[in-house]
Amino acid sequence: MAKLKKTILVVDDESDSRIILRDTLLEAGYEVLEAADGVMALGLLEKRTVDLLITDRSMPGMGGLELLTKLRDKKLMIPALMVSAYGEESFWGQAIGLGAVDYLLKPFKDTDVLKSVQKILSGQKND
Repeated sequence: MAKLKKTILVVDDESDSRIILRDTLLEAGYEVLEAADGVMALGLLEKRTVDLLITDRSMPGMGGLELLTKLRDKKLMIPALMVSAYGEESFWGQAIGLGAVDYLLKPFKDTDVLKSVQKILSGQKND
């Protein structure tokens, strides 16, 4: 039986960021789902299983930290990569505490995204 593609949910209110991430991940062979905010992401996660969540920190309605909190409350243990244009250490500590496995500062390079995604997904297999 052929190995199924890993599915990644990209959550960002900035369409340009979503498009860059989507295109990078599709080109690398991943299946990509997209959401413009945390509320939309939660709706998708009720219907689909994903292997990795990439979420922006700041979004209208529900930001990345609140999304991670809600996932944790629902016992959905999905590894997350947090992205943000802001680099405060206290924020990153909160994100890691809520289940983020890694984080990247915007603007990021495609190679940095793929390196982080591969690291996170390969770590999953070792659990």
